[in-house]
Parts: sequence; structure tokens; C-alpha cells
Amino acid sequence: MQHIILVFFILIVLLLILWGSVALGRRFGLKQIQKNGKHKLEVVGVAESAVFGLLGLLIAFTFSGAYERYENRKFHILEEANVFDTAYEMIDFVAPKYQPDLRRDVRQYLDLHLATYHDIPNMTAVGADMYKAIAVQHRIWHTIILANNDDPNHAILQLVAPAMSKMFEAFHSGINVSLIHPPPVIFLLLIGLAALGGFLVGYNVAESAERNPVHVLCYVLLTAFIMYLILNLEYPRVGFVKLTTFDQMLVDVRQDMNYTN
Repeated sequence: MQHIILVFFILIVLLLILWGSVALGRRFGLKQIQKNGKHKLEVVGVAESAVFGLLGLLIAFTFSGAYERYENRKFHILEEANVFDTAYEMIDFVAPKYQPDLRRDVRQYLDLHLATYHDIPNMTAVGADMYKAIAVQHRIWHTIILANNDDPNHAILQLVAPAMSKMFEAFHSGINVSLIHPPPVIFLLLIGLAALGGFLVGYNVAESAERNPVHVLCYVLLTAFIMYLILNLEYPRVGFVKLTTFDQMLVDVRQDMNYTN
């Protein structure tokens, strides 16, 4: 519920910033016209072209990067599901007396992995989940070592240990991939350029004797929606662009584990 409120708040803030910048530009333009006359606004065209050119490049850059990271996160979750499933199946090669403990710990490890994804962006909760996961990871390694010592051929290190190692790596890399984002200054620059563009739009509108808000609304709504979409792609654990379908793969693997004791 808090995430939904935050998402709507961000959209409203973007709309207010852009609409406010247009209104401010128009007011400033009207004052300049009253002071200097209409022809002074002709010089705005050069600055307007430069600002909108930079804005277009930055939107293309941030959208492309956000979408690429979104796709990478989807493929990584698919890989995680396969790795967890393989690691759980490999427990069959361990001596029967060690299997119940390993299966319990691997199930708990996957539960913590899902909980960590669910708790993003609450980094305090994420840190607590990671701390618990490390403790479970140590237990799994300890059991693997005991099982390997009891195996005269020491085949556990060749079969089960690599699968568990990949599972641990998938856990930590999955969380790290979810937390990789561009520096906040990139988004601040994007919003700043959009606001400056809105100011110039309002500045040019001041020359018109009549208020025609259609193209102004188009600029405000379209630009705000694009920036909003970029933020949703960049933070899919918070916004409306979700990874739910791919998270379900992990949930399905976890459910399958319940059928093996």
C-alpha cells in the first residue's frame, strides 16, 4: 500500500513540476512583453532547440538503460529459478541422514531470497534478510562438509558443492542486480531539463493573445508520463512495472520443494 501511494505521489509531483514550470515561463514572458514588446521572444528559439535536443537525448539514454536493466533482471530471475531447482535436486546425491537438514535449509534459503525481493526498497529489512540468509548459508556449507567427510569417494565436492555454490552466487548477485541504478543526479538532470523545457514552452505561449492549453497539456502529460515510465522500469520492485511473472518462477520452484522431504 505504501508503494502505491509513493508511485502516485511521484507522478503527481512530476505533473506539478512541469505544469508549474510552464505557468512560470508564461508569466515571465508576459512581463517581458509588457516591458520590451513581442519581438524580444524571437531569440528564445535557439535556446529552446538546444534544451529540447538535450532533453530528447537524455530521455533516450535513460529509457534505453532502464529497459536494458529491466530485461537483465528478468533473465537473472529465470537463471535463479534454474539454479535453485538444480541445487535442491542435487541433495539426492548426499547420504540420507544429511538430506532432511539440507532440504530444510535450502527451502529456508529460497524463502529468504523471495522475502528480500519483496522487502525492496526497505533496505533495513533487506539487510536483515541478508543477515539471516548468510547464517543459513553457513549451515548448508557445514552440512556439505560433514557429508563429504563421510563419503569415502568425496564425490560431494564434485557434485553437490558446485551446485550449492552457484545457488549462493545467484542469491547475492540477484539482489545486487536489483539494486544497480544510475546516479540520482541523472534523474535530477532529466527532471531539470524537462522543467526548463516547460518554462520555455510557457515563455513562447506568452506571445499568443489567447490561451490554448492543448499543446501545453500534451507536453506536460507526455513528458511526465515518459519520465514516470522510466522510473518504473528502473525500480520495478516499487512501481507498476512489475517482475511478478518472473518472480512466480521462484515461487513455483519453492512449491515443488514441498513435495520432497
